[in-house]
Parts: sequence; structure tokens; C-alpha cells
Amino acid sequence: MKEALALLRVPKNIQVVNLMKKVPKIMVDVEKMKRTFANMIKNAVDVMPKGGTLTIKSKESKNDLEIAFADTGIGMTECMVDKIFTPLFTTKAKGMGFGLPICKHFVEAHGGKVSVESRIGEGTKFTITIPIKLRPRR
Repeated sequence: MKEALALLRVPKNIQVVNLMKKVPKIMVDVEKMKRTFANMIKNAVDVMPKGGTLTIKSKESKNDLEIAFADTGIGMTECMVDKIFTPLFTTKAKGMGFGLPICKHFVEAHGGKVSVESRIGEGTKFTITIPIKLRPRR
């Protein structure tokens, strides 16, 4: 996470609260996870143009590690949430619509999943769940 944060310039009007706990060792492609985390952080920063807070938390849940990225940005409608992992769908003027689909693919390739909760005017929370021990693919 530290490396992902170091890749980005976070504006001064955005506070990053890193509540990552000591996490268990997991088998992942470090570069792909770093890219995923950096994309989550960048997206959160982009939806808070007037400033806000990005809170990054981790917790162990059963056999999984959960990493949550919660912003205080503009939030999304249910319709937008349904489309955000669709390639070429974007809400950004200069976006290409590949960031979140690629992140989802990277996480799923590790046997994990990405979930989203959002409320208009309150913000969005993306939670990445990765197995602590790699599950065999079916």
C-alpha cells in the first residue's frame, strides 16, 4: 500500500487516513496489486475535486483479507455502480473505462472479489477481498 500511495500525488485538500493493520502474508502478484491499489486511490482522489477524506482499512475475515477504500466524494447512482466494471464505461472526461475492469480482473485472478457500496453525496467504498491462502481455480 505504501508503494501504491508513493506512485500518486494526492492534493493537499485530500486527507488520506491509512488504517492498514499488520496484514497476514498472502500470495499475490505484487505489481498487479500495487497497480490495483493505485487505481483505487486515484479514482477516489478524482471524485473529491473540492477535497475530502480517503480512508484505507484492512481486516482479516475468516480466510480472507479485506482492504477497503472509502472516499467522501460525490458517490454514484445504482445504475452507475452496475456499470463501473464494464470495459469502456467511464464517468471521467478523459477516462478510457479500463481501470476498474482491469482491477477487478487482477483481483479475481487471485481468487478474490471486489464489492462496491455508494451513496450520492456521501461517497463510495470499494472493498477488495483476497484469500489468505490461494484457492484452487474451478
